[in-house]
Amino acid sequence: MGRVMLLPTTQRALLHRAAVAQADNRVPSLVCAVVRDGESVWTHAIEGSPDDQYRIGSLTKTFIAVLVMRLRDEGRLDLSDPVADHLDGVPAGPLAIRQLLAHTGGLPAEAPGPWWERTSGDLRPTLADVLGEHPRRHPAGQRFHYSNPGYALL
Repeated sequence: MGRVMLLPTTQRALLHRAAVAQADNRVPSLVCAVVRDGESVWTHAIEGSPDDQYRIGSLTKTFIAVLVMRLRDEGRLDLSDPVADHLDGVPAGPLAIRQLLAHTGGLPAEAPGPWWERTSGDLRPTLADVLGEHPRRHPAGQRFHYSNPGYALL
């Protein structure tokens, strides 16, 4: 199959939408793409390059939660399952998937090392890096305590 091209009118409409989105949302930089069948067929950047990467931080928790729920719906896991049933080497004791989803696993708010959003992006932590030597701050299931490491496990 040959390279898919967008019509000039479609490209102009996309450029307009990108400019309006940047102005309306007051974002300093914006990268846009159209992907068809896994191939990028159009890219555009405002105050940057199409190769720029942006950190999306805690927004990933929403995507992770949806994917975990899809796995549950497919019967591949149960929310009551211990995380260790699906991930080898979890040194935090018995934690249920539901506890990590609800930030009630008793884990710390942050990993003991540098916060990921404050690193160059090449950090690829191991479980020990994510949880540290003493990962439990509270008894699991007893209180809400926001936990980035909990979602890193998910």
